[in-house]
Amino acid sequence: MLLLCVCAVSAWADTLEVLGPSSAVTPEGFPVAVVRKDASGAPVPLLGTPTLTTEGADVRPGSAQPPLQGFVVVPRPGSRDVVVRARVDGLEAQARFVLGPPATEVKLGLEPAAPVKGRDKEAVLTVSLLRPDGTADDSGAPPVVRASTGRVEGLERVAPGMYRARYVLPDTRHPEVAILVAFSAWPSPQSVHGAYGRVLVPLAASVNLPGTTEPDARISIDIAGERFGPVTAGPDGRFRLPIVVPPGHRFGQGHVMDRVGNLRRERIDLMLPPTDGLACVLQPQRLPADGVSRARLLCATSDLMGQPVEDAKVTAQARHGALKGPSRAVGGMLEWLYTAPRSLTGDEHIEAAWPQRGAGSREGLALQLVQGPVTEATLSVSDSLVHRGGRLGVTVLTRDSLGRPRPGAVVSLDAPEGRFTPPAESAPGEFTSAWHPPDSGGKEQVSLSARAWGPAGGEPARISVWHLKGVLHASVSDLAGLPVPSQPLRVDGHPVTTGPDGTVSLGRLSPGTHLVSHGVWTGLARTLHVLGDAGLAYPLDAPGIPEGVSRQVRVAPSVPVNVRLLVDGTRVTYWVEDAGGQVLEGRQVHVALSGGAREAHEVRGGRTTFTVRAEHPVSVSVADVVTGVTALVEVRP
Repeated sequence: MLLLCVCAVSAWADTLEVLGPSSAVTPEGFPVAVVRKDASGAPVPLLGTPTLTTEGADVRPGSAQPPLQGFVVVPRPGSRDVVVRARVDGLEAQARFVLGPPATEVKLGLEPAAPVKGRDKEAVLTVSLLRPDGTADDSGAPPVVRASTGRVEGLERVAPGMYRARYVLPDTRHPEVAILVAFSAWPSPQSVHGAYGRVLVPLAASVNLPGTTEPDARISIDIAGERFGPVTAGPDGRFRLPIVVPPGHRFGQGHVMDRVGNLRRERIDLMLPPTDGLACVLQPQRLPADGVSRARLLCATSDLMGQPVEDAKVTAQARHGALKGPSRAVGGMLEWLYTAPRSLTGDEHIEAAWPQRGAGSREGLALQLVQGPVTEATLSVSDSLVHRGGRLGVTVLTRDSLGRPRPGAVVSLDAPEGRFTPPAESAPGEFTSAWHPPDSGGKEQVSLSARAWGPAGGEPARISVWHLKGVLHASVSDLAGLPVPSQPLRVDGHPVTTGPDGTVSLGRLSPGTHLVSHGVWTGLARTLHVLGDAGLAYPLDAPGIPEGVSRQVRVAPSVPVNVRLLVDGTRVTYWVEDAGGQVLEGRQVHVALSGGAREAHEVRGGRTTFTVRAEHPVSVSVADVVTGVTALVEVRP
C-alpha cells in the first residue's frame, strides 16, 4: 500500500510540456516536442505515445530526440494562431503559438496623390507596414517595390515600419495608370511570407492640344466632365488649347463657335496610345536550384480608368521552374508560387502577360538560381609517406547536397607541423595544395586536416543551432544554405557575431528557454530549450558547415632522391624524383626481378613502364645507382 502511494505522488509530481518557438512562427510549419519532466525539472522517458490535438493547424510526426517526442505543426490557411494540446501517461499540456507575419497590410501613398505629367516630375512615395490594429510593424524586411511605369528610387527607412522613396514619373506624355506593388518579406529578406499592397495612381497628362479650324473661331473641349478653353484660333485657323487628360478618356467633346456665333459640336479623338495595366513583384529574387525552394509572384491589374480588374486573365510562364496559380489574393491581386528546378540550368526568367489589356501589359522578372553550399568534403593525399625536405600533394573535393561539385568554396588546411601551399581550385570543386613537412625533427605520424564551407551567401534567411563536443554552435545562412559571415546575433539579448564561416560558438547555455535572434532582422529567431545540465537541447539542426576531414601520413627521414613505383596489373612504372617531387630524367637505375621477364618497355617524361611476364608473383626492385635508394613492389600476374 505504501508503494502504491509513493508511485501516485511521483506521477502527480511529473509534468508535461509542449516545447516550441516563443516568437511568431511561419505559416509553412514549425517543430514542437513533448517532454515529460520529474519533480526536479529533469526530462524523463515517456511511457506511452503522445496524442496531439490542434486548433488552426494540422500535425504530422517529426524527428525523435529521446526522451523527447517531436512533431511538425502546419498552420491551416487563414489561421492567426495555433493551439496545441498534448496528452500522454495521464498528463496533459497546452501551448499557443502566434503566426506571423505581424504586419498584415502594406499601405502605399503618394504626395501629390494624383501627379500630372507635364507639370510634375516626381512624387513622394510612402510605404507603411501595419499590424491588424493599425499600428506600425518593424519586423519585416524593407519592401520590394515595382512600378508598371516610371521608377522608384532612394527607398529608405524613416520611422519604425515606414519607408519613403521618390516615384519618378515616366518621360512619356500620354495619360496612363501607374501600378505600384510592394512586398515586405518576413521573417527574413528572402522569405516568401510577408505582407503586400498596391496603389493605382492615375497619371493625367497636361498638354497643349494643337488643331486647325475656322479663322478667329472660339474653341473649347470637354474631357471627363471638365471644360478646357475657350481659346481663339488665329487668322490661319490654327490654335493650341491647354488641356489635362486623365487616363482612360480617349475622346473629348469639342465646341467650335465661329465669328458670327454659329456653334458646332464634334467628337475629338485624343489619339492615346495603349498603356500598361499590369505590375508584378517577385520575392525572393534568388533561390537555390534544389527542386523545393519557392518564390512568390504577386501581380496587380488596372483598367484604363485606374480601377482594379477582379477577373483579369493574367498568365505567367517560367523558363525552368514550375509555377502554380494563379489564385486570388487579398486586395484583388493575383498570386503564383514558383518552385525552383533541381538542376543548374541558368538563371530564371518569368514572363507575366495580360493579353486582353494589350501587348504592353507584360512583365519580365529575373530570378537568380544558385547552387547550394558545400555539404561534404573529402581529403586525399598523393602518398601515405613523405620524406622530410620533400612535399606531399593534397587534394580536397567539395560536393553539395545533391553530390554535384561545388566550386568557389573556402578551403582551410591545417597540420600540427609543416606548412601548406595556398589551396587552388584546379577544377570545379577540386582544390589542390602541397604539404611540406619540417626539414628535421617533428613526429613520425602527422594528421593532415581540411575544412570546407561556402561559398559565402548574401542576405540572411535561417539560423541553425547544433551541438559539437558538448558546446552549442549557431550559424546564419541564406535561402540557398550558403553561410553568411559577420552577422550580428543576440543570445538572450547578449550580442555575438558570426565568423568568416558564418558560425559562432554559443558555449554551454544554462537549463531553460533561450532566444537566438538576428540583430537586424528581429523576426528571424530561434527558440532553444536547454533541458538539464547534460546538454540536451531542442530543437537542434545539422551542423551549419561540414565537419572537418583528416588523413594520417607517415614522415620519413630525408633522402637525396626518392624512387617511385606504380603497379597497374602487370604493368610497372618507375621514376626517380628529388625531395621536392621533381622528376629526374636520365637517372641511372638498376632494375631486378625475382623471376619472370620484362617486356614492352616505354619511356615518357622521365618515367619508364614495362610489363612483367611471369606465372607466379614476382618481386620487382628499382635502385638508384648513385645513392642506393631502393623501392620494392610485388606484381601478381
